[in-house]
Amino acid sequence: MRIEKIDHIHIYVKDLEKAITLFSDVLGTKFSDIIVDDNVFHIRSSLDRLGLELVESITPDGPVSRTIQKRGEGLAAISLKVPDLEEAVKELQAKGLTLVSRIALGKIKEAQFHPRDAHGVMIELCEYEEESGAARAALGR
Repeated sequence: MRIEKIDHIHIYVKDLEKAITLFSDVLGTKFSDIIVDDNVFHIRSSLDRLGLELVESITPDGPVSRTIQKRGEGLAAISLKVPDLEEAVKELQAKGLTLVSRIALGKIKEAQFHPRDAHGVMIELCEYEEESGAARAALGR
């Protein structure tokens, strides 16, 4: 599988504003306005130019909340940019990774694989035209 780059890293947090303040201060970075998804993932998130995405659950029984209850806050997923999502999905499935979901966000297509197959870290593959990167899109670039 050809990986072009790490697109972004998901960090699950209990308090989004507190996490934004900490990572901004420690890394000297600026995060996007908070993005709310209350239809599909039930999260609030914010991205920075480095590719960090801080994610907070907005429901006590959502997948992010359940993960935090089970494992605590921290690294949850690595999103990898690939040139051909379908080819990459087939390759990871052939290697025994379990596909759990697919998402289309405008020009961005994503596929997520279960964390139990990768030492507790969800592998997310994404395909998009370069100017549509997640961090750039969130920051309006």
